[in-house]
Amino acid sequence: MADTKELRTQDGRGTPAAAQSEKKPALVPPVDIYEDENGIILLADMPGVSKDALDIQVDKDVLTIKGDISQAIPEDAKPLYVEFSGPGSYERAFTIGPDVDVNRIEASMNAGVVKLVLPKAEHSKPHKIEVKVA
Repeated sequence: MADTKELRTQDGRGTPAAAQSEKKPALVPPVDIYEDENGIILLADMPGVSKDALDIQVDKDVLTIKGDISQAIPEDAKPLYVEFSGPGSYERAFTIGPDVDVNRIEASMNAGVVKLVLPKAEHSKPHKIEVKVA
């Protein structure tokens, strides 16, 4: 799991009431976060979102993932049972720490899962110091 100094979930608290009422409610996608020696891997489940409807941005120290859900039901089909209806969107934000190299973040998508690789900056990676004999 990521160190809390590296990546924190934004909970949206402290947003003025006027700003909250203007926004459409968004679904919060479930996210798995892993850390290894090279960086952080983030997997967000966002079914129904196409690559073109996905928006990933970093502004200062906040990483935001947004995606609009497209309706996959053909116009001539009559749904018999629907658990989710209408267009919607996903949105999730994380605070990233100074040890993440924001210029090398990579994103990919496969079967509704968005994968983000947040590499550690070189200065924050562990390195071995060679001992010299004098």
